Amino acid sequence: MQYLKDEVRTSIVKEALKEFRRFGYKGASIRSIAKNSNTSVGNIYKYFHSKEDLYENLIGAVYHRLIDYIKQFDKVELNDKAEHIFYELMEKIMEIFNESSIETTILLNKSEGSKYENCKSTFVDFVTRIVTETMKYELSLQGKKLKDNFIIYLISYSLVESIAIILEERSDGAEVRRLIVNIIDIFYNDIKNKLDCETL
Repeated sequence: MQYLKDEVRTSIVKEALKEFRRFGYKGASIRSIAKNSNTSVGNIYKYFHSKEDLYENLIGAVYHRLIDYIKQFDKVELNDKAEHIFYELMEKIMEIFNESSIETTILLNKSEGSKYENCKSTFVDFVTRIVTETMKYELSLQGKKLKDNFIIYLISYSLVESIAIILEERSDGAEVRRLIVNIIDIFYNDIKNKLDCETL
């Protein structure tokens, strides 16, 4: 009997991932998930209390792994080049993507209407902060200071959006890695010399 329950739950999860990836949290239908998993809406609610609960069960763990990683970076002393930090970040994204590719794609591209709809902003703020602090340190070694970090914010926003698009459009891990490395290089190569600075 337990085997059947596990089988039903697995089927619901499989179809829910397809539904959320296709229509996003906002457009996903419990009725459609039930139909495609050969069960009833009532039966889905025996396993998950609501659409929000179902989404949380599928996407929450991925989100919290990324947030935990961000919190680890808060403890890092920023005295290295930004590129080094971003390659570490890319490796973590790749690890999570390799283990949970559909969930990561849904999180970054299909979370509107869920409690994770602002996750991109969280990641943009994180990247902006890391690069800003790194640039401040590197510029101080040259006797300069950053006037403002608006350009860094724009680049960081573009990076997060680019990663989201890559994850949405590509599924091969090696290709995803190559594209992310290339995007980081394009956005951040020689960034220090492109910022608006003044002498200390």
